[in-house]
Amino acid sequence: MKLKYKSFWYKSIAACRYLILRLYYPMKFKCPKLSMIGERCGIYIFKEGSIHCKERIILDDDVMLFAKGKLTIGNRFGINKYSRIVAHEKIEIGDYVTIGQMVSILDHDHKYSMKDNKLSLDDYTTAPIKIGNNIWIGDKCTILKGVTIGDNVVLGANTLVNKDVPSGTVVAGVPFKVIKKIS
Repeated sequence: MKLKYKSFWYKSIAACRYLILRLYYPMKFKCPKLSMIGERCGIYIFKEGSIHCKERIILDDDVMLFAKGKLTIGNRFGINKYSRIVAHEKIEIGDYVTIGQMVSILDHDHKYSMKDNKLSLDDYTTAPIKIGNNIWIGDKCTILKGVTIGDNVVLGANTLVNKDVPSGTVVAGVPFKVIKKIS
């Protein structure tokens, strides 16, 4: 039997996934309010990692949260299908942040070198990411290491964020440009 998307049963099972996650990571996953975790979500918290949420979170189906470092999430957070957040060092997400589908937020790059004419991926270079309050991140955006996004920002679909974003703006493009100011 396939559950109707966002039905009472779907939401009940999503809340059960949240409770199981709390039991599986009792010291590393802190989320004080009942939350919803969609189907096929991958939530990985490693030895030195942690995920701390101020309030409830809503993860749609097929979302990945990967915490080797610290991932902090504010109030009223929602993330849509096929998106991923990978924290090797530190990612801070403010209050009232909505993330579209197929978004990647990565606080690291791979280190690479050539050894005997073969590409070798050795380690990572990392830099923290800070995402402010009242943010809408459109579909297929990529946010790279070392970036700070101010408050009250809209990131248009397919935007590459590779430098700081000023508060009160709408940005779009690869790499992004400020499209307009908002109040």
